[in-house]
Amino acid sequence: MARAGWGVPGLVLILFAGSFSVPAAGAAMPEAQIRGVEIQGLREVLEGHSPAFWQSTRPPESEAALRGAARRHEDLLKRALASEGYYGATVSFALAWPELVTVFDVVPGPQYQMDAVAVRIWEREDPSGGPEITPPQSLQSGLERGVPARAVEVIGAEEALVAQLTEMGYPFARALTRDALVDHDRHTMDVTYRLESGGRYRFGPPRMLGLDKVRPEVVRREISWLEGAWYDQRRVKETQEKLQKTGLFSLMQLYPAAQAEAEEDRLPICLELTERPHRTISLGLQYRTDEGIGAAADWEHRNFMRLGRSLRLSSQVTELEQNFGVNYVIQDFMNSRNTLTLHGKVGQLDTDFYQSRRIDIGAWMEHPYSSHWNLGFGPALRVSRVKQRSEAQNYYLLSFPVEISGDYRDDRMDPNRGYRLVNRIAPFVDVHDVGVWFIKDELTLSWFLPLGGEASGYTLATRLHLGVAGGASLLAIPADERMYAGGGGSIRGYAYQEVGPLDKYGEPTGGRSVTDWSLELRKRINEQFGLVVFVDGGAAHESAFFDFGDSIQWGAGIGVRYYTPIGPLRFDVAVPLNPREDIDSSVQFYISIGQAF
Repeated sequence: MARAGWGVPGLVLILFAGSFSVPAAGAAMPEAQIRGVEIQGLREVLEGHSPAFWQSTRPPESEAALRGAARRHEDLLKRALASEGYYGATVSFALAWPELVTVFDVVPGPQYQMDAVAVRIWEREDPSGGPEITPPQSLQSGLERGVPARAVEVIGAEEALVAQLTEMGYPFARALTRDALVDHDRHTMDVTYRLESGGRYRFGPPRMLGLDKVRPEVVRREISWLEGAWYDQRRVKETQEKLQKTGLFSLMQLYPAAQAEAEEDRLPICLELTERPHRTISLGLQYRTDEGIGAAADWEHRNFMRLGRSLRLSSQVTELEQNFGVNYVIQDFMNSRNTLTLHGKVGQLDTDFYQSRRIDIGAWMEHPYSSHWNLGFGPALRVSRVKQRSEAQNYYLLSFPVEISGDYRDDRMDPNRGYRLVNRIAPFVDVHDVGVWFIKDELTLSWFLPLGGEASGYTLATRLHLGVAGGASLLAIPADERMYAGGGGSIRGYAYQEVGPLDKYGEPTGGRSVTDWSLELRKRINEQFGLVVFVDGGAAHESAFFDFGDSIQWGAGIGVRYYTPIGPLRFDVAVPLNPREDIDSSVQFYISIGQAF
């Protein structure tokens, strides 16, 4: 058996791509090729790493210089194969001079497997300074006999062991050495981990450093640990995440105090915090052919009355709609995971079919079930006056919406992969006219898939929106609560809310159900610009059931994206593919911040 000592530099390797060449001004650069790797997954590993070594090689002055560079790279390939468990691999090369071509022939051999795994722990770094500690039974490396002896798993197991100790009350646990014993006859590997546990401590009192305008009690309510409980790094990390969510701090460093500062087995925890500006103003502009120029302005105070609560004033003005709203956000309502928002809004909406003047008040509770799934609910009251031509009617709609959402997108402003699902159900009852009630259910699914690998810059994006309003006739449902389609957030190429049933004057009446969908192909050209081609389609229906016999309106177009730190600036041009005579315009323009979906 041969003994091999592994450190991180020996396991984290720069690997060589399968075939490449790098040009240089005034001189040809060497070209290299790799042969003999047919094992599924292994070639992808070799080809997926940057050929940094070869890129840094100057054009060789002689065949001997090229041979020397090839020998050095031969060694890199051997170590790369070893990191994947191929310890018996052989690598040879052949040169073509003066063509500057090097061909590497690789024979991987068998992939070695894990055999025995041992964990040894001392309280202090010098093993002679104290007795060895018996590892807790719950301490698991995660390595099982028979799995491939890959470097990433070997290193990951060491990190997992240290993390487990920090979750068991050992805040100063660290790795000492890691020894790997390779048996070339049996094609196996034994690993011994040597760890330093440090002392075991309980959570002591928090020490808050850097507070100015934020009260200490605001920070205390975000702390996830109980004083006197065994130290657990997961609770420290959870606290840091909660402090991040408050928006009150630009920098947070949480760490245990020095061991000498412990009182018996209780160790103070330091929270070194840097406050960020608590008041912010944001402005936005948009332009849509159907809605004209629009502007939005928000003012937010994230430490209102020094209570760590958020007060937000917002306004939005377009040619069709004007709104002014206020939100008061209470974090950690009833428990550490809940967020309660008290909201109110005054607004008006003027379309070709109706005019709405309304006041909204309500409360909204959000409870995240995980990092991806969220439940929201709460009561709301809308007092409105809706006018259709010469007729006006007052409504006092009490509702209790419930929303379930799941978000697996890699980026909320410009996603490249993943999906988002939102389903919102809201029953409505008119407390002024108790005989009027209805229920709305809307589901939106967005899905994103990279094409041709991450480096290609292509993303296929799709969106599906379904909506149903049931329990009342179309005329009994207020015009501003019916289902509509068309516009920049729906079917591009058509005016706002103008896809669906029409009255005798050719104006949209809205429906009791809606279906619309979008398909986009996005191409990221560089750091600043991107292109989009898209097709949208859908319809609104008079019935509460989807009537696919209704005419489907289709729109298509192209767009440009300019990427900014706050998200992509969107400019879309869309045309209706089957325009209705004397109803639809020939082209629509859309300018705003963020992707269409």
